[in-house]
Amino acid sequence: MLKSHVKNNNYSGMSLQRCGFTLLEVLVALVIVAFALTALVKGAGGKINNANELRDKTFAQWVAVNKINEWRAQSVFPAISRTTGQKMMGQQEWYWASKVIKTEDKNIRRVELSVYKDEEARNRKLQPVIRLTSFLSKGI
Repeated sequence: MLKSHVKNNNYSGMSLQRCGFTLLEVLVALVIVAFALTALVKGAGGKINNANELRDKTFAQWVAVNKINEWRAQSVFPAISRTTGQKMMGQQEWYWASKVIKTEDKNIRRVELSVYKDEEARNRKLQPVIRLTSFLSKGI
């Protein structure tokens, strides 16, 4: 009698053992990973934007403070006027606009200085990167 090498695959009554993941489980896992990576990338992008904004505000503030200190160092009492100019800071050209205003005290002037990233923003009076208000007095 010849023995058959083919097994009889009779699964009735036997429990099937699962090895590995189904396609649905893999797809769900990929969706979860995709959402997590998207959130991480958006978070990192937001931090980069914040860092750039802080850098710009810092440079703009330095431009404004330097301009105010130039006026103080000149010891000249500023006339009521509006002036504009530009200054190089941090390898970038910054554009400023100042407004000198009379105060109740005739020996003090109020100076409002706005700093912009580009000339067009200054000329169109768009939102400045920074606005600094200071007071200058007559020399005694």
